[in-house]
Amino acid sequence: MKIKGFIGFVLVFSAFGTVSIVAAQEKTEKTKKVNFDYSTNPPVREGKAKSSVISSKSEAGTQNKPETPQKGKSDVALKSTTDQDGEFEDLTESAAPADASNETIAKMTREIAKNAAAAKLPDTEIYKVGINDVLFISLQNATGNSSKYYTVLNDGTIDYPLAGEMVSVVGLTSDQIEEILREKIKLYENPEVSVKIREHASHKINVIGAVEKPGERFLQREAIPLFVIRAEALVESDATFVSVKRKDLEPQTFSLSDEKYQSFLVFPGDIVEFGKEESKTTAAAENFYFIGGFVRQFGRKEYFEGITLTQAILASGGLRESKIRKITVRRKNAEGLLESLKYDLREIKDGKVPDPVIQPGDTIESNY
Repeated sequence: MKIKGFIGFVLVFSAFGTVSIVAAQEKTEKTKKVNFDYSTNPPVREGKAKSSVISSKSEAGTQNKPETPQKGKSDVALKSTTDQDGEFEDLTESAAPADASNETIAKMTREIAKNAAAAKLPDTEIYKVGINDVLFISLQNATGNSSKYYTVLNDGTIDYPLAGEMVSVVGLTSDQIEEILREKIKLYENPEVSVKIREHASHKINVIGAVEKPGERFLQREAIPLFVIRAEALVESDATFVSVKRKDLEPQTFSLSDEKYQSFLVFPGDIVEFGKEESKTTAAAENFYFIGGFVRQFGRKEYFEGITLTQAILASGGLRESKIRKITVRRKNAEGLLESLKYDLREIKDGKVPDPVIQPGDTIESNY
């Protein structure tokens, strides 16, 4: 810093023989304020254009090296400005909030969890909540027992009183639901919410065919490898193939001796059928019928002579909903074309119309 002017010293002899020094200073320019109140680690000098972003390149380690915190100043924020010559013009201190550190750590932790939940993970490692799932929600820092079970309603929401409104949770992971509840709960400061899935009721598949344990299965992930289904359903030893039927897609069939089937993923709504190779004579005779729609066990069923429509439905585990009444039976005519026969199941049960006999190769569908 340049200071223009001169300083002269004048000796003045007083009457008592003592000597006094009088300083005379002539100023032509105001002296800038300089703060030297630092020792070994001065604050970083900022240029004319200031930025909070630190470059990740090599020069960031030399030109923008952060200041080492001084002892006793962990709760103090340092502020500085520079003049045109790069000299420090002022250095002030402002006290940071006492709980700023804890609040920042909590915010960073929630942000990390939110980003992790939003990251793209394999379908075999996540579960997105669906209708009829049961959640166990607890508030760790609440007074009293706040841990309760909440069922996901048909509109995709749960009735969580502390949130102040119905909370939409369908399609979200448990981590994402926790983050939403933290933002909505206002009664407690920094609420610690835990969400666990106690009943997985929304991700259903159906396993049929040559297995010891046929019927519905509930997945605990968005997708499960096919070999897991095979092990859980206890497939019969003489089964030779597996077929996966998925809505709006062609069935995928694999030989159980082919290792490719093991990595094939099964998704909610799929129908998994394990079967055996049939002789040409049996196949030609078409000793089976197909049934689908709102029955508990879909797929191909063994045909017995004289079996009726209601018996075929009962052999498939019955209807999943009592209000289903319309049944369509599709059957090949003499020209090999399919014909559709419509039946009202309630009229059959009430004895108003006869219970029709099923024929080999028939396809039965139930709907509203």
